[in-house]
Amino acid sequence: MDAIDIPEDQVIYVPLGLIGFPNQKRYVLLEHKKGSPFIWFQAVDDEGLAFVLIDPLLCEPDYEIRVNSEDRKTLDLPDSCEGLQTMVTVNITPGDPRRLQPISWGPVAINLPKKLAKQIVLHQSSYSTRHPIPTIKR
Repeated sequence: MDAIDIPEDQVIYVPLGLIGFPNQKRYVLLEHKKGSPFIWFQAVDDEGLAFVLIDPLLCEPDYEIRVNSEDRKTLDLPDSCEGLQTMVTVNITPGDPRRLQPISWGPVAINLPKKLAKQIVLHQSSYSTRHPIPTIKR
């Protein structure tokens, strides 16, 4: 992977890290390809660590999460959720990279203006990893 310079004002801080990666706290959003629905959530301090994200509404039009008071505090959110972007990681099936599934029960909530993020686990959720990503026709 080629090194890229990331301006500090684009770095998103994840105070608690992501599930399985609690020590990686600084990430940046990078475009996959122009027009692609996928976004890279690249660790700033570990070039070998990146997650593929997608807007969950592209897969599940009725997708929604509740942001509790603890999550609001971590994300430094006021009473409204203005500026909050919710993305879900994408699971790529080994041996079949065309088989992509969003991990809807563990969204990454990003307060874009404050550059703060938190992965929120939706306990007792009906969401699963069984919702395939639809083929996007151009």
